[in-house]
Amino acid sequence: MRQFHGWALWLSLMLFAQLTGLRAENVCSVSDYRGTYAFHGTGAFVDLPPEAAPLAGPFAQAGTFTSDGQGNLVIESIPSFNGFIAPSAQDATYTITPDCVITFSLVLPIVDVPTTFLGVLSSANRQMNLMVVDPPGTVISGEHAKQDLRFCGVGDFSGAYQIDLTGSRVAPLERPGLFHRSGRLVSDGQGSFTASTVANYAGYLVQEDFDGTYTMTPRCTLELHYTYGGQEYTVTGYMAGHGEEVEAVVPMPGWAVAGSLRSQQ
Repeated sequence: MRQFHGWALWLSLMLFAQLTGLRAENVCSVSDYRGTYAFHGTGAFVDLPPEAAPLAGPFAQAGTFTSDGQGNLVIESIPSFNGFIAPSAQDATYTITPDCVITFSLVLPIVDVPTTFLGVLSSANRQMNLMVVDPPGTVISGEHAKQDLRFCGVGDFSGAYQIDLTGSRVAPLERPGLFHRSGRLVSDGQGSFTASTVANYAGYLVQEDFDGTYTMTPRCTLELHYTYGGQEYTVTGYMAGHGEEVEAVVPMPGWAVAGSLRSQQ
């Protein structure tokens, strides 16, 4: 019996040591957020300073955060402020608490408003959900995914992807209001794709199937081009992982729509 209790105590001590070690590994520092992360975000600016008031309304954005692992980063993105598209590049800073909560500080482009994002790292520091916490009157959230590829070609976007795009379309477009697109895209890995989707225009559902072409820059920026109903469309995306995820935005005037393409493989 004493021998049994001895083994039980030893096993308990070993388990405690392993759990303690796991907890220690979860402690974060600024160096744990390093490299390039693709991201997208959607929401709305409900209230802005008077000089930026015309841009209040639906918001969408996609791009990349590139961090030096020392508290500094560069944000390159395509934001849509109430349907006004304004590609931008800007510097920002960040801090990380030991429990992996990140605070980003930057001046939002176009509206020139000091802004704070709050996010939490997960999945071995490869993923993060975040939201705007300042200025007040803002409801914007998004997600980041680590980019592993350092050089991309058309073949890195290949196979079947789930489509999930959401946001708003702004007047004077037909049926302005909330928008969502869900469906499936299949890329041939050589510059062409087909898609079967259902689009929701302010509550009006439409089956929209189309095909098109795409290009890929060496820095892993994807552009999809297609024509539907006599109108040309563009979707710009930023590769994450090894190509299994794309954070995307519709960079067209009047659109504030962003989301993700995720590989089915």
